[in-house]
Amino acid sequence: MTSTTTRAYPVPTDEQERLRSLADYGVIGAPPLPDLPSVVELAAYVCGVPNAVVNLISATQQHQLAAYGFEAGVCDRGDSMCAVSIVEAETVVVRDATLDPRFARNPFVTGEIDDVRFYASAHLRDRDGHVLGTLCVFDQRPHDLTPQQREGLDKLARMVMDVMDLHRHGQLLQEALDKVRRTTVELQRSNASLQHFAGQVSHDLKNPLTGVLGFVAMLAEIDTVVADPTAKRCIDRALSSATRMWRMIEDVLSHAALGGRPSFAPVDLGSLTQQVVDDVSAAISAARATVDVGPLPVAHGDATQLRVLIQNLLSNALKFRRRDRDCRITVTGEETPDGWTIAVADNGIGIPAEDRPRVLEMFTRLRADVEGSGIGLATCQRIVEAHGATLVIDETPGGGTTVRVTLPRP
Repeated sequence: MTSTTTRAYPVPTDEQERLRSLADYGVIGAPPLPDLPSVVELAAYVCGVPNAVVNLISATQQHQLAAYGFEAGVCDRGDSMCAVSIVEAETVVVRDATLDPRFARNPFVTGEIDDVRFYASAHLRDRDGHVLGTLCVFDQRPHDLTPQQREGLDKLARMVMDVMDLHRHGQLLQEALDKVRRTTVELQRSNASLQHFAGQVSHDLKNPLTGVLGFVAMLAEIDTVVADPTAKRCIDRALSSATRMWRMIEDVLSHAALGGRPSFAPVDLGSLTQQVVDDVSAAISAARATVDVGPLPVAHGDATQLRVLIQNLLSNALKFRRRDRDCRITVTGEETPDGWTIAVADNGIGIPAEDRPRVLEMFTRLRADVEGSGIGLATCQRIVEAHGATLVIDETPGGGTTVRVTLPRP
């Protein structure tokens, strides 16, 4: 059924919202919905008529999604009987359309397109109440509907909307799956780039580090160095730090090869923290700081990431010290029924309570006069999240910052 004649038609007060909702369903111009033919056939059977159709009313046309008794098509909205029905308050039932002033001059009634006499249409309403079209039944002979038939037509109209909602949800699910697939591909590409980058960085760092280790080892064999206790102590510490750096490079490379996933194992936090203190000893001396490390438990986590966590917390404590008093940092820990807690407390400038959530964000810097990139605590937060742990920032009694990290049991 097609027509090119343009006629006036009533416009619902919610026309723009209705058209947006219709577009969201994405059924006009799409492949036929497989369940609708059975619904329209059932509508014709229930109402005892030879024809039934699902009509959707777009801005300018009537689109027949599924039809029974004739072939579905498209017509001008001005020719559509259902374009009139969608502005009515309830289901429309007309025994003889030639006697109804709303439809008597419609081309579907006058014979220009068809000779409809009996006509009934139930609204297709979305969840917000917008009428998108109708489930329509009609006959070329006058007809009536019993209350039960009218109720059945209304129920079948709601079933049409259920089919359309199911299609819409399927589309949204497919879009979500497509997005997941695209994200997965991008993550695979990103991980491959990360592995390549980590390998290149590892190679670039190992070359000069190999030279450092070689020269330090040569110094350790010189008699005058061996005979000087201070020189020997410095050489031993340099050799120890360089060796740990070598191992850390290897760990970072392995971490990248695993796609950034932590490698969990028992970690002696006491030994690990002492190694970090040794590694940052130059910064501790420059700040004339005191670092007290109390008894720390053996926890479950990724040793490489936890080393970075503690080193960042210590470095922050040194960086944000107060200049009017000696810098003092304490590292304490305890084992609890739920896991292990490690606390790094300083007597520095502190972090205002309102800024504590913000400092965990990347590139956040509260003090422009203190050198830094603003990624230290953000890195700590990422490590904490990777461990399923928690990080809490509090004020140290007497002034300063206390950071507590609680690692859960596996």
